Amino acid sequence: MAEAIAAGLVALALLFLVLQPLLLPSPTVPEPYQPPDAEETARGRALLALKEIEFDRATGKLSDEDFATLSARYQSAAIATLAGCAQCGGPMADRDRFCGRCGRAR
Repeated sequence: MAEAIAAGLVALALLFLVLQPLLLPSPTVPEPYQPPDAEETARGRALLALKEIEFDRATGKLSDEDFATLSARYQSAAIATLAGCAQCGGPMADRDRFCGRCGRAR
């Protein structure tokens, strides 16, 4: 008898957990997706490319000469992207050390 009661309680608890999202929906609404701006995407692509060529060199997929060529190319692209963000004019609070829009230091 006690086993049947315990099994019934476990079944009710499981049923509540399964139906909880339907019965008690979350009051918060997620923010809609905002695609990144073009500057952030360009910077991210350049930095990702640098990480990938470093990995390829470490695993022996790139020679030192190819790594030097690609590294110089992507480093200059990353630097150019970051330099272009210097004048982004993003809002910064007094406590902020970096721009939230472009990532540049104050």
